[in-house]
Amino acid sequence: MPRPAAPGFAALAQGPDLDRGRAMRGRGAAARRGARTGTARPSAWARWRADLRLAGRQVRRTKGSSALVVALVALPVLALSGGVVFADSHMSTPAQRADMALGQGQSWVGIAGGADPSRMQAVDDPNWADVDVDDNGDPIHEQGPAPTDVAGAVPAGTRTIEVTQYGSVSVNTAGGIGQVEAVTGPAWDPVLTGRYVTLDGSAPETGAQAMVSPGLLKRLGASIGGTVTLTDSDRTFTITGTLRERDREPSDDVIFLPAAASGLVQGGVPGWFVPDWQPDYAQLQQLNHDGYVALARDLAVNPPAGATVANGTDSSWFWVGVTIATIAAAFGGYLVVLLAGAAFAVAARRQERSLAMAVSVGASRSDVFRIVVLQGTVLGAVGGVLGSAVGVGLGFALLAVTDHGVAGSFWGHWSYDVPWLVIVGVVVFAILVGTISAIAPARAATHGDPLAALRGSRRPVTLNVRRPLWALLVMAVGLIASIGGALGTAALDRATNADPTGQLHATLIIAAILGPLVFQIGLIVAGHFTLAQVAKVLSRWGLAARIAGRDAAANPSRVVPAFAVIAACVFVAAFSISVVGMTARETNDNYSWEGHPGTVAVGMWGDDAATHPDDFVEAARHVVAGTGATKTATVWTTAQPVTDDDGNPIDPDAPEWTLTTPTGHANDPSFVYDAGGQVAVLSPDDLETVLGPVPAAARDAFRDGTALSIAKFPNLDDDSEVTVSMWKSASLTDFRQQAYSQSPPPAASLPSPISTTSIPMMRASLQYPQGSMQLVISTATAKRLGMALQPQTLYALYPKAPSTSVVDGITAAVANTRIGSNGVLNVQVEKGPASFDPVLWLIVAAAMVLVFGAGSVCLGLARFERRPDDATLAAVGAGGRIRRGIGAWQAVTIVGIGTVVGTVSGTISAWALTKASNGLYSFAATPWLWLAITAFGLPLVMAAASWLIPPRAPDLTRRTAIA
Repeated sequence: MPRPAAPGFAALAQGPDLDRGRAMRGRGAAARRGARTGTARPSAWARWRADLRLAGRQVRRTKGSSALVVALVALPVLALSGGVVFADSHMSTPAQRADMALGQGQSWVGIAGGADPSRMQAVDDPNWADVDVDDNGDPIHEQGPAPTDVAGAVPAGTRTIEVTQYGSVSVNTAGGIGQVEAVTGPAWDPVLTGRYVTLDGSAPETGAQAMVSPGLLKRLGASIGGTVTLTDSDRTFTITGTLRERDREPSDDVIFLPAAASGLVQGGVPGWFVPDWQPDYAQLQQLNHDGYVALARDLAVNPPAGATVANGTDSSWFWVGVTIATIAAAFGGYLVVLLAGAAFAVAARRQERSLAMAVSVGASRSDVFRIVVLQGTVLGAVGGVLGSAVGVGLGFALLAVTDHGVAGSFWGHWSYDVPWLVIVGVVVFAILVGTISAIAPARAATHGDPLAALRGSRRPVTLNVRRPLWALLVMAVGLIASIGGALGTAALDRATNADPTGQLHATLIIAAILGPLVFQIGLIVAGHFTLAQVAKVLSRWGLAARIAGRDAAANPSRVVPAFAVIAACVFVAAFSISVVGMTARETNDNYSWEGHPGTVAVGMWGDDAATHPDDFVEAARHVVAGTGATKTATVWTTAQPVTDDDGNPIDPDAPEWTLTTPTGHANDPSFVYDAGGQVAVLSPDDLETVLGPVPAAARDAFRDGTALSIAKFPNLDDDSEVTVSMWKSASLTDFRQQAYSQSPPPAASLPSPISTTSIPMMRASLQYPQGSMQLVISTATAKRLGMALQPQTLYALYPKAPSTSVVDGITAAVANTRIGSNGVLNVQVEKGPASFDPVLWLIVAAAMVLVFGAGSVCLGLARFERRPDDATLAAVGAGGRIRRGIGAWQAVTIVGIGTVVGTVSGTISAWALTKASNGLYSFAATPWLWLAITAFGLPLVMAAASWLIPPRAPDLTRRTAIA
């Protein structure tokens, strides 16, 4: 807007209303220039004050758009301020960590191993201890015997409290028997308050009393005052209360036994808490050399110079969090700048007449620019202050809600802390975001025609023909960077002397992943051109689509930021979905099944399993009887010879079987596989009970005597046949011992098998490939080969995965089962790999929230700005259906462009990642269905929502219906 010669705005800037009654002091060069021209030139400060006052008035006048901008700025500020409060409150100091580790004591001493003069540890973490080793990983110094107590570690007469952690014990539960963690020693001692937390009841007073965690109390089906029975020893303890470690969930199953019960617990790591003594740094080093590790309070809180520190201070982690938050803030600020810029563009168009009046009384282009920009500054400051205040409150609320008392985890915080310096930075960030978001509308406002604005006319939007060319160049750069970075990284990975940590490698990976983002920016640069082309396509889809497309093309300042925001959000979502989907496929492909989902496998083992097989099978069937199993099947394997303590067979003539293939090498033991445990023998009727669905061709071949190769990672070559050899156990054992000492062993040492038979072999592709079985043959084939068999596993099939109580019942039955001389059973439940679907749904839900938020802002602005057009349509007879359709097609246009562009660019980044990952990810595993939901499902849902929400009744005060 050109500046008129009239001095009205200058006088306005100097007037009593804007200058609060202070007359201009005519002194200096400005006063002399005013005397010569007859007009007082306002000072820069006065003009800024006038601009700020007009900006504030405009903010108050346009309450709706102002509230929208404040909300857009406040949302990321709220998340950032609440997040930093939550994170800072989870940061611990060395003193807090020492309190949690030691309680009220001064130190803790544990046994590290044999004496070694090179042993050293971190002063704040006894687990960080090491000794000097050679190239093979063996200690350089010959270690002495490990100490058994702390008699030589602490001064004579010093009180110590021995507590053994991480042991295990079997207990009778409400559903059967469970293996739980056990802690022995007086963990309830007052000195250990802070390390252990008493939740209810009281401490044990006798050796027949114990405490349990709340989770175990529930699993036992008992209450305080009840009893808990150790299964193996049949010892019973009275429960006096509930206790937990401060950094453990109350739901964990832990039993706290008195020191007298230490002989009843398997395993465990002993340690001694010292209430009244702690070593200095020299004493700690000597303790390390003597075979001990220790945690001393003073050393952990104030590490001496030169000491090794494992955890450092949480301030370093805090700044790592700040860095991550800064990245998130930059992304959130980018989104807010675009959306708030769209809102400012609408507001600036509404201000055209007011700004033209200011120009008509002397406002310059700079004044107009500042008036609009300062509106962003004011609204950014308001949004920053409000968002920070609410965010701090929500951060405290979240801390209270998530506080389960588990220190050092998400479910427990150390204190309520507000990092005020960071909060001030967040407010400054909000002011910058608000200011930046108003710059583009402010520049547009300076190019208007004041006379046309005073008449109420608007300049039509023109398409810049050069912009699509620049956009095409940017898109080409992005694609070249992505493809070149991916292929270049793949080439480097194949190179022999390439440095995978070098700068070139890192640069190529960054280019491969971020190239699609540059491609997306190119599409945004060509946003107006894209809208014009979409409008041409929509013009053939009916009146509502035509009007929606033309409205979008006529208002690029409102529409382009919206689909740019949506494209950025969906880009991140699509990339994340692709990576998660490929990771899920990789996880599933590497998972070794032991049955198929909903299966309980009861393993059988014992020296007399081959001589009394029916006893083992009957015992296994008994433990699953009455548990709801719909079918059972027994898997057999070749009989294993009984060996002595040195691994030599007790019966030298006992038969043993091996497997080879035509491409194997009979004189190389790495190609001669023990059939025991790897050959599964099944009845054809039980094949799918154990393996799940089997291809019809494989099932028919199995009935005809063909062996099925089913291993997840097969050791056998994928040939058409396999050779089964029967040996004398003693001769095969001698051959293996020679093979290990001289590989391959000389031909003269090779024994001759008793018999050798070749059978056809077929590779079977299963939905649930087994991890332990190599080969499956039928019972008839095993009989034909003369194999002696023993039962290996009983599979029980359930309609769904059995509950914990059912498994506890089976475990209890197994623990109470005795078979033969040393026979044992074990239980394994096959639940399959963890599903990644919840993660994918979470990503889609997050993308949906962001997409719907951005789309709602843009569609709301469109409805607001289209009210005169709606009135015109209503005046010429358009009904509510047409206006609903316009809103729906606007949603399809805005959201659809953004989701498609974001999905395509995110998928390109995922492809680039597969090429740069050296085979870690496979692009074939991309979850296309999820990407289709993101690209096309979200626009359709948004269109349906826009259709269902009717537009406001049109204002016909300035329109006359045509009769």
